Amino acid sequence: MGENTNGKTKKTPGLGLALLPLAFMFVVLFLGLIIFSIDIKILLLICAAFTIVLCLFLGYTWKDVENEIVDKLAKAFPAIMILITVGLMIGAWIVSGTIPFLVYIGLQIINPKFIIVTSFLVTVILSVSTGTSWGAAGTVGAALMSVAAGMGAPLPAVAGAIVAGAYFGDKMSPLSDSTNMSAIASGTNLYKHIGHMFYTTIPGFVISCVVYVIAGISFAGSGEISQVDSIITTWQSFLT
Repeated sequence: MGENTNGKTKKTPGLGLALLPLAFMFVVLFLGLIIFSIDIKILLLICAAFTIVLCLFLGYTWKDVENEIVDKLAKAFPAIMILITVGLMIGAWIVSGTIPFLVYIGLQIINPKFIIVTSFLVTVILSVSTGTSWGAAGTVGAALMSVAAGMGAPLPAVAGAIVAGAYFGDKMSPLSDSTNMSAIASGTNLYKHIGHMFYTTIPGFVISCVVYVIAGISFAGSGEISQVDSIITTWQSFLT
């Protein structure tokens, strides 16, 4: 316990009281979104107001709450900026024609038998480099889906590989907003946090690669070569 600026005693919440805002948020979001279809921003404001009232009940002043909000936002600002740039990158790639170009190149160089594992590895590389799962899936992921469709590959399997690769890279990237937020919230070093995640992530990565290779080899895509050639010809006329 401590004292606030008004000399009142600050109470330390027990486990039940500490979990109360989470329980309240769950109930409000469930009722608001599922039952009444209320905008989520309004529901989050209600949850925030409830938490503030609870803090005041424990003896904290509005100034204490305000200082904590400012402090946490200042620490999280780099992660917020990363999230903001995701939309900018996706828009730039679409407007500049990067995605159609990737489709054209992908159809020429990717072996249909390895389209699933290639989709996984490419999105891993891009998401690690950029720190965004949404950006990887929304840019090169969209291009890979078009390539897979042109090859007649199983789209659900390719989509799963893209999502898996995107989230793997996002989890392990020092540029990722979620990884930075996790390190900030736990008060640990960013690279130490990433290092500890290797123990669980690398085995999953290896197993995924093996599964995707086996799944790709079992995919009979040799009958779609004429379709691929037709799509390449169409893209050539479009890009020139």
